[in-house]
Amino acid sequence: MRARIQLNVPLTTLMGLSQRPGELGGFGPIVTEVARRLTLNQLTNPDARYTVGVTHPITGQLLHLHPLPQRFLRGLQAELVHALNQRCIWPTCRRPAPTCDLDHNTPHAGGGPTTPTNTAPLCPHHHSVKTESAWTLHQTTPGHYTLTDPHGRHHHTHPPDLTDPAPPQPQKNPKPPPAPPPPAPRPATPADDDPPPF
Repeated sequence: MRARIQLNVPLTTLMGLSQRPGELGGFGPIVTEVARRLTLNQLTNPDARYTVGVTHPITGQLLHLHPLPQRFLRGLQAELVHALNQRCIWPTCRRPAPTCDLDHNTPHAGGGPTTPTNTAPLCPHHHSVKTESAWTLHQTTPGHYTLTDPHGRHHHTHPPDLTDPAPPQPQKNPKPPPAPPPPAPRPATPADDDPPPF
């Protein structure tokens, strides 16, 4: 099996609207200009052997995975599931997705299709636990899963951020705090008949 490299780049970086770096899966951040050149190379070079994941500029989650060249299309759906989830989707499991089994959320025998929207990466141990016991798995949206244990408790997982989320932007012209209410008028006190001592 050949190793595959995934380059993740925020959409705004590819559009030239920001200078946020790309992220080379398993290695770390790479300079913005290098990320743009590698992406262009992937689009124009049929021999490129890596994928480009376009990420949401705010959340850092995968929006689109640029496919591998034509000769690799057989594994494209698996590649998409691996790229989206990165790891076994069982809570607290850290096994990398490419070394996991692709499990059908709705069993294939029960009419579940073999598509990215009905598969999830589960390590062999957790695949066995889900298949051989009363655990159920439901994918609400791509990469967002709900595992239900035999006692009916729900465990939610979601895809990791593949690039750092954008820092929050400062508010422009924030509204000033509301003025404090005027003091309540004092109740009138009866005047003393005695003159002041001075």
